[in-house]
Amino acid sequence: MELVSIEENKNNIVVKHQELVHNARYRLSELGIKVLSVLISMIKTSDTEFTQYAIKIEDFKELIHSDSKNTYKYAHKLISELMSNPMQLGDEQFNWTSYGKYRKGEGIIVFEVHRLLKPYLMELKKDFLQYNITNILPLKSGYVIRLYELCKDHYSEGTRYKKTTPSVTFDIKIDRLRELFEIPDSYQYSSHIKKNILTKGVEQFRDKTDIQISYKEQKIGRKVDRIVITVKANNKGSNDYLNHRQAFIKHMRANYINQDIIRTTDKYTGKNLAISVAQDGRLYDKKGAEFDAERSNEMWDTLFQMAKDGTLQCLNQDTLFNEDIEQISTGVQEKHAEVVAIEELELDDKFINFAKSTNLTDEEIEMEFLRFNNYHRSEGTEPNSEWFKLWCGWISNSNKLFR
Repeated sequence: MELVSIEENKNNIVVKHQELVHNARYRLSELGIKVLSVLISMIKTSDTEFTQYAIKIEDFKELIHSDSKNTYKYAHKLISELMSNPMQLGDEQFNWTSYGKYRKGEGIIVFEVHRLLKPYLMELKKDFLQYNITNILPLKSGYVIRLYELCKDHYSEGTRYKKTTPSVTFDIKIDRLRELFEIPDSYQYSSHIKKNILTKGVEQFRDKTDIQISYKEQKIGRKVDRIVITVKANNKGSNDYLNHRQAFIKHMRANYINQDIIRTTDKYTGKNLAISVAQDGRLYDKKGAEFDAERSNEMWDTLFQMAKDGTLQCLNQDTLFNEDIEQISTGVQEKHAEVVAIEELELDDKFINFAKSTNLTDEEIEMEFLRFNNYHRSEGTEPNSEWFKLWCGWISNSNKLFR
């Protein structure tokens, strides 16, 4: 098998099915979850089968700021953690890895992810959680990392179609939390769950991750039965992506995959561009223009400067298409006169049916309907069936426009 090393892992994106977040029962240490997350982030979007994944011990220790001196013992601790702590999903149990070997002379550990985990870690098209691994590496507990994933997934789902959503609130029973995280019965709510998971989660998320949380307790009698958690975006702390260019790039790669970052005109060709980030982390143009490494680097510089200046709309506007929305809101009385009569093209039903299949609201469908036609006028083209197919594909590939 081909070895994929940690050095090849440029994007640091963890992608996993939501089943592993909401229904999987397992207990891994802080160290175990971090090495598992590194392995998951090494799976390429183009992969169709798991390969062998090599982690250089010294690189991993540097990544998690470990000062362990006994490399041999440390390596076998990592292997044992993933081989001896299975995950339960329904009536099935899985080991995270099916193979682990420490190559002493090379200073690397080689892992194989268990083949039965393929539906939960590979070729995911929907119902998945995605985040940058840099958010969990500073966290100081396996339980706190699990809590981060749970909160991050609720927040991502709640804001997927509407960027205007300021926060997302969900609740979970304490018994359910115990079950998912496999918290021992001997760990009391006040002395452990509240103090060492929830309170530390509030503090560590605020200082070290891209989300922040608050929570309230709901009691039945004198016993805390469930907690209600509110999740918001967090651009402060150590993940302030406006302080460093590389942090900005990581933020964009983690949060704007296949979404419009900016629409502009190419200064070299004069052509219109719709710039986005592919799942492999590269910049690309949705209209087909290709960028070499030098041009991409130049574009990242420009985007970073725009972000610092507050002029990169995708970061500071209510939606990714604020100009379009503003145009709609100011011209709502005239919109029917401005829209090309799509009924004449027998495309209206197809468009509405497709939009509904993407779970857009009626208001969002109306906006997309208008945008579909306005775009033709701006390009000097007539809407036709072939163009409509491209538009539908664009909506699909960008995983809904209103995220």
